Amino acid sequence: MKKILLLLLSGTSLFAGTVRLHNDSPYKLRAVIRASDGTYMGEMVVLPMHYSTWNGGYASFGPHSNAFQPNPAYSQTPYMVHWLCLDGDEFGVSSFIPSGGLAIAENSDGVRYCKPPPKKPPSPYGPLPNDEQLHYQNEAPAAEGSQSQSASQ
Repeated sequence: MKKILLLLLSGTSLFAGTVRLHNDSPYKLRAVIRASDGTYMGEMVVLPMHYSTWNGGYASFGPHSNAFQPNPAYSQTPYMVHWLCLDGDEFGVSSFIPSGGLAIAENSDGVRYCKPPPKKPPSPYGPLPNDEQLHYQNEAPAAEGSQSQSASQ
């Protein structure tokens, strides 16, 4: 009975491969995982300097969520990971990733660069709360006021 259970469990792991994703770049990247024949397997966004794990056993979201049905007649591995910038440009491609393997963004083949996002125009009403400015950038310099007072005395 134990041998049958072990055999069944090992057979189900063939259909649910995993790929560990490491985004060691300074950009948010979208990792698109494809099977050895180019079949779309899934995708996820990985934050800069973060790890994530893609698991083929979980349901995918989006327009192709039900397009892929595992077929035991052929192998899905090795996987290929397409690293894409959030604007859609290609960052790089990690090839020949085995099930359970690690795909590293900066070790991929490609340009390994994303265009910086367009800068927001300054607000005509001054800095906004989420503008990430330091306090001294929003305050009048104290040195000017103290110098003018001492000069008038």
